[in-house]
Amino acid sequence: PGILLIFGVLPFWGSFRKLPIYRMALPGLNAAAVGLVVAAAFQLYDTARRASPFPDTSVAIGMIGFTYVEIYKGQAPFAVVAGGVLGIIAWATRLKWTAEQRG
Repeated sequence: PGILLIFGVLPFWGSFRKLPIYRMALPGLNAAAVGLVVAAAFQLYDTARRASPFPDTSVAIGMIGFTYVEIYKGQAPFAVVAGGVLGIIAWATRLKWTAEQRG
């Protein structure tokens, strides 16, 4: 849908952005876009908390990945792979710990 929107709006963008009504609406459009992104982030957090077998670990791995990409300007593909590896390590550690508890 995003690509269709880009190709649908791009031919008209030059004339559209000069319209006074668009210039007046731009701050509200930006605020709405930020609100949608924040809502998506909270929804992702809520889904991770409810669906994960290790919710605290999943949220921590997500926060580590976000920090790596946004603050340290790391590569997103590396963050995804590292998050997967950390998830597997957390799962294996939990599996071993559970087996030791059972005796």
